[in-house]
Amino acid sequence: MKKTLIVSFILFWLGSVGAYATANHSHAAIGEPGVQENVTRTIRLEVYEYRFSPSEINIKQGETVRFIVKNTGKKKHEMMIDTIQHLREHEKMMREHDHGAHTEPNQIILEPGEEKELIWRFTQAGTIDFACPVPGHLKGMQGKIIVESK
Repeated sequence: MKKTLIVSFILFWLGSVGAYATANHSHAAIGEPGVQENVTRTIRLEVYEYRFSPSEINIKQGETVRFIVKNTGKKKHEMMIDTIQHLREHEKMMREHDHGAHTEPNQIILEPGEEKELIWRFTQAGTIDFACPVPGHLKGMQGKIIVESK
């Protein structure tokens, strides 16, 4: 009985890790984590129920941006930079598997009143999304980062 239970738990855990690993995709389409020394610009964002302000940001390809994000709302929120498809997948994963705290280099988690920063280098031109993938928040809490070519 114990062996069956342990094997079942391991298979469940591996399935969860597999789903989580799918969300941890290559960041090539959206850029890469930046470093403080290379920051070319700082952008302040406010997050609250159920909005980002501003919700549209213009960036130049190659810029390393420090986002300073403040949660002025009454609920926990996240800011995650990704494609809308991956943001939806991440929200679904969070809804199906509550794994507690999780972090990715393209994401910050903010409790009410908290302020954090995320540094990101935008390597590709195009439009990138950002959103709060907390279940139930994504629909209204989305924004666009327009990365203009050099």
